[in-house]
Amino acid sequence: MMNKTILLILLAFAGLLSSNAQEYLTSFGYNENADNQRDRDEVYATLPFFDDFSTTYRYTDDSRWLWNNAYVSSNFPLMPVNYSAVTLDVADRYGKIYSRGSSNPFVADTLKSVKIRLDSLDNQALTPADSLYFSFYYQPGGYGDCPERFDSLVLQFGYGYDVEVYDSVNQHSYTERRTHWRQMWATQGIEIDTFLQYCGENQYFKKVMIPITDTCFFVDDFQVLFFNYGTLPTQMYPNDRSNMDMWNIDFVYLDRNRSIANDTYPLVSLTGIMPSFLRRYQSMPYKHYKENPIASIDIDGYDINMSNLDVNTHQVKYSCKVNDNNSSWNYTYEHNPLVVNQYSNVGPVNEHVVMGDFIYPYTDSFDTTSYTIRHYIEVVDEHSGEVRGDSIVCHQGFYNYFAYDDGTPEMGYGLVPSDTYFATQFTVNRLDTLSGVQMLFNRTYNDANFNFFDIIVWYDNNGKPGDIIYKLENQRPQWNDSLIYKFSFYKFDRVVKVNSTFYVGIRQRYSKTINIGFDSSVDNSQYNFYDVGSGWHNSAFPGSIMIRPVVGKKGYYIGVDENDDVALNIYPNPAQNVIHIEGLEEELCDEVRIYDITSSVVKCYPYCNELNVSELCNGTYMIRIINKDGSNKTSKLLISK
Repeated sequence: MMNKTILLILLAFAGLLSSNAQEYLTSFGYNENADNQRDRDEVYATLPFFDDFSTTYRYTDDSRWLWNNAYVSSNFPLMPVNYSAVTLDVADRYGKIYSRGSSNPFVADTLKSVKIRLDSLDNQALTPADSLYFSFYYQPGGYGDCPERFDSLVLQFGYGYDVEVYDSVNQHSYTERRTHWRQMWATQGIEIDTFLQYCGENQYFKKVMIPITDTCFFVDDFQVLFFNYGTLPTQMYPNDRSNMDMWNIDFVYLDRNRSIANDTYPLVSLTGIMPSFLRRYQSMPYKHYKENPIASIDIDGYDINMSNLDVNTHQVKYSCKVNDNNSSWNYTYEHNPLVVNQYSNVGPVNEHVVMGDFIYPYTDSFDTTSYTIRHYIEVVDEHSGEVRGDSIVCHQGFYNYFAYDDGTPEMGYGLVPSDTYFATQFTVNRLDTLSGVQMLFNRTYNDANFNFFDIIVWYDNNGKPGDIIYKLENQRPQWNDSLIYKFSFYKFDRVVKVNSTFYVGIRQRYSKTINIGFDSSVDNSQYNFYDVGSGWHNSAFPGSIMIRPVVGKKGYYIGVDENDDVALNIYPNPAQNVIHIEGLEEELCDEVRIYDITSSVVKCYPYCNELNVSELCNGTYMIRIINKDGSNKTSKLLISK
């Protein structure tokens, strides 16, 4: 995994390009704009205050957090406590580096909670004797860029107090409620490898636990504030000053009756990045899959990682269910029960899974199709009624493009000096035509990488790029100012025929990197090549360059957003009695279905944006909104009473 120390060493030699031409990575990511902060004084929370960031995607939960300027995903954190985490860095919600960025430490991202009632609970006054603790887990960098030692992550607690203010214009006094912030904890930047050694074997996140004992905090408007200090190194090329200094935070938990000696949570969860069942690609055209389905499926299996956050060791059962989104076809796999030890002792537990008879259907007449994949963990020992399991919904798309990446660029890729080339190898299972290519380019400070480049397609020459098939000249990076992780489509001006192995890449005209998206969490380095004047070489960096060739004559087909379902906004979540549903066009919605962990329907309602779920028992559910046109959106729902 690339870290900033290695990057700076590479850059230090950049002046010797005539003899030291090279490829290198910079960091990249997205999150919310701290300049666009939202405060909603009417939002309050009560104990327990908890968020493992597993019920939202991209954005934090409005019922828990006020400043939605941190990015929620499972891609940036390395083996989070519970699948997803929230990431603070130095870029706004559209990937733009903050305009206030400098080589001196500056406040970058912020994450502020709603007001939390610590004055009373269940009509009983709360006091220091109730043993309140605030805890969270953190990790520097993960799959992204690690913060340097002058960078830092800071935690503050806030509490309201009244101030008498005199209005000199109207000549009267009034009382104003203000918030006093007190720093409770901070840590300086560190490389991920050093951090992992410090945490101990198989521990990827470090836990922080802070007692709340000062009586000033026992008010009805207590708040929590995370923020990070970042820096933009002056020694970097302008084209490389992209997103960096990342901190991942997970499993935020505030409640009473806790202690450092015995602090656990009744949950066995899934963690890590969920696998693709395809052998080589994350996504591929359906017609190419159908041409050779056996060779396209990964028969070697995949790894499932689990975190047991309870005080006891548990026996659990893992299962996986695959449903065709266009038909009634489905597949179910159940793994033999296994024992998962406590996270505090062993960290995440890994289990290798081989679904020997699995294969996606290959006789459908569709040009494109997709599948919904659900992974489940169920506690099956004597504690099954007390300890929650977990579930994760994923998608497998077969559209009209090939993709090695999972859609999230943790870093950026480029070359030095000028007039250099990089390319990615693709193999098709039948003769086809290229209509263009999708690419995702990173934003840099002041968009310094807005330079011309050429898109090139090559024949194969014994496992490396050979003769040029096609060239599209004078292109520039494209960005979207309203959507994150938006690929840009570069349409070819003629049809390009390809068969068997070919390569798609870029001629970088200038001496500074073009800074294309680089997925460092999915390693396909064996298919990445570069040429800086001495011939083609295989890339040294594990990851995937975010280049997606589009096949067929119909042009660019986006397909279904692979994370549309988890973008559904449900709050509160976890819930007790009533839930609210936001972000949908109500006139298009028809029905709400709630499924238990076995995929059985337990409740069915006509669509309404407010539902009473008080009859549901504690546990993990899936809630699905069925639209009138048959499409749907799904999200996880937790019931905790």
